[in-house]
Amino acid sequence: MSRRESGLRQALGRLSAVVLSLGVAAPVSAQVASPERTGDIRLRVGDQFLAVTLDEDRLRGGGFDLRSTPTSIQGRLHGEDVDLRWRGAGVDGRVGSADTRLELSRYSAQQGFRVDGELAGWPAALVVSPVGLSGDVGGCSYSLTVAGGNYTGWRTCQPNPDSEPISVALGLPENFRALGETQQAVLLSLLLSEAGLPPAPPREAPDHGRTLEGPGLDEGTRP
Repeated sequence: MSRRESGLRQALGRLSAVVLSLGVAAPVSAQVASPERTGDIRLRVGDQFLAVTLDEDRLRGGGFDLRSTPTSIQGRLHGEDVDLRWRGAGVDGRVGSADTRLELSRYSAQQGFRVDGELAGWPAALVVSPVGLSGDVGGCSYSLTVAGGNYTGWRTCQPNPDSEPISVALGLPENFRALGETQQAVLLSLLLSEAGLPPAPPREAPDHGRTLEGPGLDEGTRP
């Protein structure tokens, strides 16, 4: 064998080793870069805290046991049946014994959507965007902005819409953002409604003879 042929074989051998090593490494890199399939939705309202695990098509914990598909959400919410289905932008069904009819509007100029209609018998008019969340859904009114990757702000709920606002913090995992917009809209509507996290019962405010919902505004910092 000539020196030229020997050198060519050695070069081809080195090239094959490089290709093989790249072929083995590629799936590992893809696996590391893939998004998490499980994450927790975390909602804090005053002293109340709710954590719900979203695992691919299942939402569990905190009274939620729902299964989601690209065209429906079904299951149980705090012991009540949930059966919501949609075709296009319209959502119909029931939460417990109450009717639900929602319409989703997408913003063409920016990311985000608006939900209007009726959820579990309560009016709904909720706007969700990357910079904030505001409006009414399921008996509660929200005014939240994005800070530190979470939605933070205030909520009030029926039957006392004029009561003191309660502080709110909402964190959404990456796998929630991978859902379709209609799935996101329906799950958020359920989560933020009175059906998802009922208002805390009123408490007697010490030395004032009145009631406060959630954290007492005159109680100072707790240990």
